[in-house]
Amino acid sequence: MSKNAMSLKADHRTAISQPRLKRSFGAMSGIGLISGMLLSPLALAIQDQAAGDSKQTSATKSVGKEQSLEEVSVVGTQIKGAKINEALAVSVISADDIEVLGVDSGDELLAMIPENGQNFFNEAETLSGGVNAARGDIGAFNLRNLGTGNTLVLLNGRRVVNAAAYQTEEIGGSFVPVVTVNSNMLPTSGLARVEVLRDGASAIYGADAVAGVVNNVLKSDFEGFSISFKQTEYDHFERDAQNLSIEWGETFNEGRTNVSTFFSHYRRDRITASEDSRWANSDLMELVPEDSPWYGDTAFRNDSANSLYPQLDMVDSGRLDGITDGSGELEVYPVGDERCEYAINDQVCGAVDGQGTVRYNLNEFRDVSSQLERNNLFVFVNHDLGNGIESFSEIGYYRSSTNKRAHPAASFTASKLIFGADNYYNPWGVDMTLDNYRFAEVPRIIDNDGENIRLLQGLRGSLGNWDWDTAVLWNRDEKSDVTHNRVSNLLMQEALNDPTEAAYNPLSGGVNSNIERALVDVRRDSKSELKSFDVKFSNNDLFNLPAGPVAALAGFEYREESFVDDRDPRLDGTIVFTDADGDTYPYVSDVVNSSPTPDNRGDRSVTSLFGELQVPVFDNFDLQLALRYEDFSDFGDTTVGKVAFGYRPVESLLLRGSWSEAFRAPNMVTINEEIVARNNTRIDWACVYAAENGGDPGQDVLDCENNIQRIAQGSVDLEAEESTNTSLGLVFTPMDGLTMTVDFWSIEKENTIGLLGEENHTLLDLYYRLQAGNGNCDGVGNSAVVRDEVGLDEAAIYEAAGICAAGDIAYVEDNYANLDTRTLEGYDLGVYYDLSTDFGEFSLKYNGSHLTKFDQEAGGDALLLVDAQASGGIPGNFPVAGFADLIQKNGNQKERHSLTLTWRYDRFGASLGGYSVGRFYDEDLTLEDGTRYWLPSMTTYDATVDYRFDYAGASNRVRLGVKNLTDERAPLADGYFGFFSDAHSDYGRYYYLSLRSSF
Repeated sequence: MSKNAMSLKADHRTAISQPRLKRSFGAMSGIGLISGMLLSPLALAIQDQAAGDSKQTSATKSVGKEQSLEEVSVVGTQIKGAKINEALAVSVISADDIEVLGVDSGDELLAMIPENGQNFFNEAETLSGGVNAARGDIGAFNLRNLGTGNTLVLLNGRRVVNAAAYQTEEIGGSFVPVVTVNSNMLPTSGLARVEVLRDGASAIYGADAVAGVVNNVLKSDFEGFSISFKQTEYDHFERDAQNLSIEWGETFNEGRTNVSTFFSHYRRDRITASEDSRWANSDLMELVPEDSPWYGDTAFRNDSANSLYPQLDMVDSGRLDGITDGSGELEVYPVGDERCEYAINDQVCGAVDGQGTVRYNLNEFRDVSSQLERNNLFVFVNHDLGNGIESFSEIGYYRSSTNKRAHPAASFTASKLIFGADNYYNPWGVDMTLDNYRFAEVPRIIDNDGENIRLLQGLRGSLGNWDWDTAVLWNRDEKSDVTHNRVSNLLMQEALNDPTEAAYNPLSGGVNSNIERALVDVRRDSKSELKSFDVKFSNNDLFNLPAGPVAALAGFEYREESFVDDRDPRLDGTIVFTDADGDTYPYVSDVVNSSPTPDNRGDRSVTSLFGELQVPVFDNFDLQLALRYEDFSDFGDTTVGKVAFGYRPVESLLLRGSWSEAFRAPNMVTINEEIVARNNTRIDWACVYAAENGGDPGQDVLDCENNIQRIAQGSVDLEAEESTNTSLGLVFTPMDGLTMTVDFWSIEKENTIGLLGEENHTLLDLYYRLQAGNGNCDGVGNSAVVRDEVGLDEAAIYEAAGICAAGDIAYVEDNYANLDTRTLEGYDLGVYYDLSTDFGEFSLKYNGSHLTKFDQEAGGDALLLVDAQASGGIPGNFPVAGFADLIQKNGNQKERHSLTLTWRYDRFGASLGGYSVGRFYDEDLTLEDGTRYWLPSMTTYDATVDYRFDYAGASNRVRLGVKNLTDERAPLADGYFGFFSDAHSDYGRYYYLSLRSSF
């Protein structure tokens, strides 16, 4: 193999299972030990080369090549060269395919794969979670839209550590922590291929392979030198982006050693909301067409009633004549506002309450997409140790830095600050609650740094008829998230009480307000770690049946997983703030607009034993049998199996199918999380029932929709989520070059971990009250709903409705539990056609994924509510949240399609691609008459042209690409920037020019 010609051996290593190690494995000096193991094969190789092993003859070299253990295989079986491979439902995206797609990151690549669903970790949507969101350079895997955490991710056949940062996702009636591998830490430019197993595979690979497996195969055994540069420019924005990739590899030591290195650097500018008229104003009402039923609907008014011009409420009862209304409340406006009734100072004026607040454009400072720099480095060292033994080593390093601007913060309605009577700028000399106020002088600025280190050392060889493979792996992911310009409650209350000129002035309209004295940085430092040891033994000729040899594999795996989530002292209770109502940690934090969150950490060990058989039943019928046992130190054990078959009745037709069990282990956050309080606006259904049936239909006395605090914590009683997966399909090859596939599949997952949800808890509270009547009210109700004392007027309404009286909700205790059953069904289509003509080589690839069923059925207390509603035990118009038909709801599209046509003739090439996401509805916009707000399907087209030429001793290629050729914009949605960012992108048309040179 010539050093001057770039070549690539296909080196796909499937997942390897691993034996149990003693607990002392965790005490190893991880980096030092594994680094030594990584470097030892290279040292041996250099030593051998220096010694000049002249004894090796050409014949010996030939034998060595014949005994090479590297061979192409696909995800779904761990038996090398297994015939069952062709019978597995696997989609393969090659390096050439990835280049044609023109993507720069893993989340962009996943968006092009029809089987993958929504990316809930996208940047535009993390605004909702603030410091509790997984921010920075991160993307999530979500095959089948089953939910984040149900897809197993492999790198060269072995597990990848979960991202250090995690966030919540709505499951059941509320939001539950979910974890994922960071798709963006995988370099798109270094991938040889991506293999997507569209089937459950826990019996092959273990936990989390419920919706499927994504195996990312990086290039290795590379020879030569290649450098490429890509420049990207946008039609609608000032952003530009650059991507530099370098590949180098060399085989030396008389062919026994190969070192391959892949490096990529990517940088891009930020995109601000103000750059686009669609995004510049968070009030989206003007974008709604006049003929729409939603025209004038305030659901699209996403600006805020909280601004630099507050509403002030006297703490003590009373009024200020001519200043406040009878309740002691006033509004503040900028000078010149037509609502002004009296002057306050040079910046602001005032009026009695009731004139409306000044609304704030939340997109004034916001970035839609952050400024980013990302570096990826992977090094592979493969060395033939002789005697049929080969060493393989991997070193991976990823680092990213993002900078993003977000809207300024406003206080929670449940935790207000007081404008002190003695404040230097308080003209009235009375304490006043600061309401509808936003500290909008400066934006929040988020710096997020990510780092991932992966070290692996393995050996493989043969022992008689058995092949063996073993490796030790250490993988760590870290995130450092710092938000600047946050406001400390303690420091701000101190500033609001200050009698000197240095006091904070909320009547300044943001001019010289002294905000800087209360600004703080808020940190979140997270770490996730994976250690594993594995070994497996396989035999392709265990014994013979009439139809051929039986292949077998046995192995075991031991791994340790851990995470640390270190929150800022102002969030974790180290620095404690007590508000005016006496509420304090763990219900109130010291950071304005951030809920208190304790530090969190956890660890587990997992021991796995597994086996696999490939049985040739007939000449044209192969069977795969697999069984895996996994024992988790923190929640229990489980055993799952799989049966798959491939049947070829005629040469052109292959029938394939499978039945398997899969499971998802409870993630460590849901097991170990301490008390976490979150505030959300929710409906108290017991209160609504009392109002409607007790003489207060307008809720003039009762207040049934307000800010409710939810308190959740981890549970050691959680069990694994278990699924049954089936698939049945065919592969039809009617002629050379043409292949068509169809696969029908289903997933039924039980014991899905979730939360009942605040509103469901209030519905359960109502159910118990209806059962009890208003006779003996001691202890009546749902104990998870903790209420304040009820007033006399409120109690009378409850009693008139025939139920025991209930006060306002103080908080709802809601712990993680195994609740519901999710059932998904659908089918996948594929068409692949290669054609050679006098006009060049043509290739067509089509993939379509169709979802025909997505149900979430209630379990536990939720099932009790569903049954009670069906029997009339609770009103039929009071919704049991989170348990319904989820198909086409909130981004769960029925269909996704991709089509790519490529052409190559001599030195010229071109491609045209189309990508379509089906329609869905936004549930939150459903009208009272049941009319749904549908977001139409979105289709975009990409195109490339390229030319290859030789120059300066290199093989070169220049390519011009256009993404979103027709400049399609995302459908209007009730989102932060007017589009549904979990499912759509809204960057319009952009272009790139790339140059690659290979030596």
